[in-house]
Amino acid sequence: VMLLFEHKKDLQRYTPKQNQDFVKDPEEPKKILISLWPEWSDTEVNAEKWDAAKASKDSKSRVFGTMHFLFDDSEGKVELPAFLRVHTWKRPSEYILNKTPVVVENEAAFDLTSANEHLLSSELMRWVISELYILWKVCNTGEEKTISTEIVPNLWKPWEHIYSLCKAVKDHMPLYNAYGKYVIKLYWMVSSG
Repeated sequence: VMLLFEHKKDLQRYTPKQNQDFVKDPEEPKKILISLWPEWSDTEVNAEKWDAAKASKDSKSRVFGTMHFLFDDSEGKVELPAFLRVHTWKRPSEYILNKTPVVVENEAAFDLTSANEHLLSSELMRWVISELYILWKVCNTGEEKTISTEIVPNLWKPWEHIYSLCKAVKDHMPLYNAYGKYVIKLYWMVSSG
């Protein structure tokens, strides 16, 4: 994933694979490509340890009356924009008490607005939720889609971009992980000009 920043003096590109590749042209603005996240790797996801085997003593917690180790990201909590202030961070097991949480409750439909009304005051979050809903509607109208001679039902499922207790294979289903470790596949679209 690359980001493009512009400066006015000369053109400069940075990619993680090549430390710095300088291209000088005084007429063009300087452009720097920076990697936000590591490049996606199915192999790394398939080799991931999903349980508490690597947990530290600092991440002990009582869950469901037994001692559990909980995942704590070594990079810390995600810094969110100011308009999405976090009151408290909670794990699903801290507020869903009467049943075991699930990642996907209904494969035929999903509702991102009811449970996220507190986020709808943010233009960014409304946009993200709308884009996910539009993708779902366009790709999954309830009818089978025909591409050339193949019939492809349910072309796009948002949960296929969430990984936990599963391998990175087609049609995988992420499971609730009491340890709390998940990998999310993100796409970052950037225009170069």
